[in-house]
Amino acid sequence: MTTDRTNIHDPADVDLDKLQPNPSLGCNFEKAAYPALIFSTKSRVWGGKHPTAVEPTEPEFERQDLRRKTLVADRHRCMFCGFYSSQNQVHNLNDNHRDLRAENLRATDHLCHGWNHLGELGEGNAVIAYLPGLSGQDANHLQRTIIVAMQSDDPTVREDAKKLLNWMASHRDYTKNALGTSDPAVFAEAILRLDEEDREKREVVFQDLALVFNPGQYTQVAATWARESYGTFPVGKWGQVYHDVMNAPA
Repeated sequence: MTTDRTNIHDPADVDLDKLQPNPSLGCNFEKAAYPALIFSTKSRVWGGKHPTAVEPTEPEFERQDLRRKTLVADRHRCMFCGFYSSQNQVHNLNDNHRDLRAENLRATDHLCHGWNHLGELGEGNAVIAYLPGLSGQDANHLQRTIIVAMQSDDPTVREDAKKLLNWMASHRDYTKNALGTSDPAVFAEAILRLDEEDREKREVVFQDLALVFNPGQYTQVAATWARESYGTFPVGKWGQVYHDVMNAPA
């Protein structure tokens, strides 16, 4: 196979003053890779038999195999952060768990899903902390890594992970001082009382706040996370990876 080189020019011959960039260059950066992660909670539907469920419980959801279909459609990647897991959950975009239209169902990982279910997290399972400079997605990626590290056989790794998670959780004190509480359930009640116009302001009102989760509830799924997403770099190699990155040649 030959290559036509007739249109290839010497870079030194290019007149920079006449160079015109492609108008579409950089347009892909105008749209965020993922939607904003904003505090929310499940809509209250009178007669609901499973008020604390975070996934739909309607018979049609199981009958039509909508969980599997939704995860496959999104390639098992979280719509909010892109995290891959075969154990990801199904999120109702409009917070109404009776709305089973395909366009209302998306894949989401456990932690990002928790942001959308403040009222269903359960007592003691999470706190809302003030973590400025850390996006919700980054806070969740960090916590997921911490939770995986806490399953390590190395006691030093477990202790370091616990210290970091405790540091994140300690920032709930800033939330308490400013807003009077760090309890997600209280935030959920406030959100349910908002009218549509005020709900649109949540991203601004709750800026720099993030959920910090109790890791105990994710012990089982953490094994799947470790196997599927951390298999290339298991916890035992993290120290060496850190050393190699920090000591990479200039």
